[in-house]
Amino acid sequence: MPGLGNGGGKFQLSVGWRYAKASRSYFNSRLNHNFTDLWKPVIRLSVLDVTARYRLNNSTSILATMPVVMNHFSMIFPPLSPSRGRRLGYPASGVGDLSLFAQRWLLDPKKYPFENLAIGAGLKLPTGNWNLKGLVPDETGQNISRLAVSPPAIMPGDGGVGIIVGYEAYKTLRWPNFLRSSSLFTSGSYLINPRNTNGTRSIISNLGVPLTANFLNRLTNSVADGYSLSAGLAWRPPLVWEYDRLKGLRLLIVGKYEGLNSRDLIGQNDGFRQPGYALACGPGVSYSHGRDTFLVEMPIVFNRHINPGATSLPGLPVRGQPAAFNANRQLGLVAPVSLALRYVRSF
Repeated sequence: MPGLGNGGGKFQLSVGWRYAKASRSYFNSRLNHNFTDLWKPVIRLSVLDVTARYRLNNSTSILATMPVVMNHFSMIFPPLSPSRGRRLGYPASGVGDLSLFAQRWLLDPKKYPFENLAIGAGLKLPTGNWNLKGLVPDETGQNISRLAVSPPAIMPGDGGVGIIVGYEAYKTLRWPNFLRSSSLFTSGSYLINPRNTNGTRSIISNLGVPLTANFLNRLTNSVADGYSLSAGLAWRPPLVWEYDRLKGLRLLIVGKYEGLNSRDLIGQNDGFRQPGYALACGPGVSYSHGRDTFLVEMPIVFNRHINPGATSLPGLPVRGQPAAFNANRQLGLVAPVSLALRYVRSF
């Protein structure tokens, strides 16, 4: 937990919720005006997770996280502008992929209560559905009776057994006085997905348009590597120690770097994926009292990059261009801001 160090009881149970809404497509780091205006895509990501943490001893813990996904995607069919099409969409809900993770602090927590570094490794198991379908038309607005798969970004699972490696570190400051009892913290994780593709038909195979050779390798969804890095400061406001109920209050400033790789660390890179990254920074607050801890974070994206080659979509002829190519057609949606809430109970 940000700025909380390695405190808490032998067993911890937490419930978290993260929400984000994206309605703008990006090409490289630029807003893709044409695609956004014609398709009007909207993705809503809403993920609830339950995480249990058990301490084997003062240095070693085992964590298990089960997400519950409640996502939704919609856009204009056919993608010719809102006045010439209609908005259709479908939900993607269900249990997500289960993660099991073991972590060990490298320094003795009793001897080093104000600083420490932990490393860990674990597995991500494919318990979530990676082949959800919905009734939507093809790009012409016809054939609405056929089944089309959801975009991979909203799927509850990815279909792969993944390897998770990560770290966590903190430093509680004792000087200068205005930062006393505040903490610097950082954490990161990398998901290695060796599986190549998961067999689910990609959005490219459901557009119903002629395809050139460069798209034939992307008719099914890829199982991609992902990563996350965060760092920040948990600041103790002045004078809070004078009030018993405010001693556990910390104001947060948190930076985040999250993304999906174009190429995997292990295995092949076939299939359709939506690689890119987002950089965000925003405020937050944590409050601890007794065995209970509450956290709120609101990261605001200030930079993003979507790989234009890997995420391009085939399309119908536009102004004399070949039927299967239009460089500005790209489903690269990035939410401008997200909201994360968490409650932690120690036993």
